[in-house]
Amino acid sequence: MVEQFVASLLVVAASEMGDKTQLLILAFAARCPLPTVVCGVILGLLTTNLMAALLGTGIGMALPLTHIKLGAGVLFLLFAAWTLRGSKESCEEDEASSPLRSPLAVAGAFFMAELGDKTQLAALTLAARYQAFWPVWLGASAGMMLAISLAVGIGYFVGKNISEATLKWVSASIFAVFGIVTIVTAISSL
Repeated sequence: MVEQFVASLLVVAASEMGDKTQLLILAFAARCPLPTVVCGVILGLLTTNLMAALLGTGIGMALPLTHIKLGAGVLFLLFAAWTLRGSKESCEEDEASSPLRSPLAVAGAFFMAELGDKTQLAALTLAARYQAFWPVWLGASAGMMLAISLAVGIGYFVGKNISEATLKWVSASIFAVFGIVTIVTAISSL
């Protein structure tokens, strides 16, 4: 049980380094309140790793991955538009004024970015290999949290030390690039 946990933690943490999800969360952390980002990340990573562990241990789920990736691409493009449209203060006002303020927005973006990603596939593979749901789910989630914590910390620092205009364009660019790449990848797999 310890072996499966540690293997999952190390493999997923290493796989997440420099991954698109890490960069996506960095963009959120630079623009939005830290509690919003942290809550969203925790919800998103527990959900995506839960799905991978369930799939890997034999509880099947049928997902039309191409359609989900198209939806994720559109979601990223919407986040890019919202980032350009709003100001930094709009992220700190009441939840109704900015879709990026909600932890559910962060969790949704995280979840969509992870579907079919190498870290999710790593967790799925480890669960299939070990046939151990709990250690793989907890280990993969802990490993991902380690890697994502770096992105949250860097994003928070960048958000406090970079001009709002620069931050807005960089964040929107990250969202837009991931949106376009995700849509193109989904379309090419049809």
